[in-house]
Amino acid sequence: MQEVLLIISAWIHLFAAVVWIGGIFFILFVALPSARKTLDQPGPLMGALGKRFVPLANMSILLIFITGILMTLTSHTLSEVASFSTVWSKTLSIKVITALLMTIVHFYRGLVLTPRISKLMSDGGLSEEVSRLQRLSSNLVKTNFLFGTTVLLLTGILYAYKV
Repeated sequence: MQEVLLIISAWIHLFAAVVWIGGIFFILFVALPSARKTLDQPGPLMGALGKRFVPLANMSILLIFITGILMTLTSHTLSEVASFSTVWSKTLSIKVITALLMTIVHFYRGLVLTPRISKLMSDGGLSEEVSRLQRLSSNLVKTNFLFGTTVLLLTGILYAYKV
């Protein structure tokens, strides 16, 4: 039964990571460049895409953390995880910290930055300030993509050092 739980957890974990990191990839390298190239005002399309993607990303984040905990506790003892004496435990720690940073960036953009940009735009705020915040938001998406690819690399290392 433990093996079945581990297999299902790993599948959900990987699927959720594909949704979150793949979604960031799609937005950065497909949707945004296409919208900028073909639309006079890409903002409404990107806003609509964000409204569809953010709930999926939020659910993915929740599933990633739940299944990550389940997989870790199912396949390793707590003392192995907390020992920091093996490549595996050190890599896991870096992966968790990186995933937490990704989560912080994601929720900062969604709960603080995007509403602030929207409010400034609806109030007819300074386009200079809106542009600055939009650049910050775009840079944070790029940062999260970098974090995401780092998490994937660390996952590969974890599989190689399953000790």
